[in-house]
Amino acid sequence: MAAYTRDELQSVYRDFYTPENAILILVGDFDAASMQRSAEKVFGNWTGKKPAALESAKPPVPKGRRVYLVDLPGSVQTQILCGCHAITRQNPDWIKLGLTNSLYGGAFNSRLVMNIREDKGYTYSPRSGVSAMRQHGYFSVSAAVRNDVVAASLTEMFYEMDKLRSVPVPEPELVDAQNYLSGVFSMGLATQDGLLSQLSTVALNELPDDYLETYRQSVRALTPQDLLATARKYLDSANMQIVVVGDRAQIGEQAALFGEVEIYDGQGARLS
Repeated sequence: MAAYTRDELQSVYRDFYTPENAILILVGDFDAASMQRSAEKVFGNWTGKKPAALESAKPPVPKGRRVYLVDLPGSVQTQILCGCHAITRQNPDWIKLGLTNSLYGGAFNSRLVMNIREDKGYTYSPRSGVSAMRQHGYFSVSAAVRNDVVAASLTEMFYEMDKLRSVPVPEPELVDAQNYLSGVFSMGLATQDGLLSQLSTVALNELPDDYLETYRQSVRALTPQDLLATARKYLDSANMQIVVVGDRAQIGEQAALFGEVEIYDGQGARLS
């Protein structure tokens, strides 16, 4: 932060804070024509060109699992994060991957939660998610666990991942997951803020105009074979990159069971 200059910040503002790079979405009880006149009055004189499209560098494509251990001596627990490449919101597999993630670790009754929280008690809040950026996306799974169960937790994370990649989801479990995802979606539309968020997602990601109307139908149309194919395609178990943050003396040998280890200190300097 200290390296930025005033001129650089002003340049970013001029280039990106323009009406050609903005969107206005309003949700509420109002007269549309009157609101449009008000918006034109407030923003009508705002000028600026559309920023040039920026292409980010393609992310590396790692082969094989690798472990990045951040050493925090004296830590009483370890934070685990595993991740791999995934997709953006515009990918036609987005809803399939969303439901697959819900079954794996994205819901409170997911397989991962039932395994390492409810059954084994390794952690309070394991979770997984699909994060979509403009040009790329990633899948991740995380948990804060006791130091003595780092290897055991990682083993179960990969076990549940590989199970989804190997065996079709039983129909009753699929229906439960579909009901959950559809229900959460419906609840998200029940408030003005929730509806605004969903409309923003559609607009910013240039999704089809009927995306919100057809979402629940699309979720309920998915089959066990759809999710099996999706898990095999995107839950890249063999090439997961693993980050563990904790006391090296207590977790180093456990971490080494899952791939070649690089060790860093808490400030990001590589130790070995």
